[in-house]
Amino acid sequence: MLKCCRTSVEKQLGSVKTLRKCTELEKSVATIAIVFSNHTAADGKLSKGQAKDLLSTHFQSFIKGQELKPKYKEILSDLEEGKDARLGFEDFMILLTSLTIMSDQMHEIRSVTVKQ
Repeated sequence: MLKCCRTSVEKQLGSVKTLRKCTELEKSVATIAIVFSNHTAADGKLSKGQAKDLLSTHFQSFIKGQELKPKYKEILSDLEEGKDARLGFEDFMILLTSLTIMSDQMHEIRSVTVKQ
């Protein structure tokens, strides 16, 4: 059974004392960890089906428009095969990083930061 979290991620981050003096990058990673944890079962893992649903609902801007890319198709195919297989945080981060690198959103972010 999935954990139910009624507390916002922002409030959860605020409750971790060590994050109060962290960098933006550290807070970003902590946010990912909290969102992941909020969606895991008691074993701290997501099924591949749950991971796909989590990405579809919480990572829309990064996966939008990727449907025709071969690597994206490969990743989705892997998530659809063996939907009950479990992903820990490390595997989820690798998945998230792969999708981020290939995304149009990332290319747009890079072009903005290069211009500044």
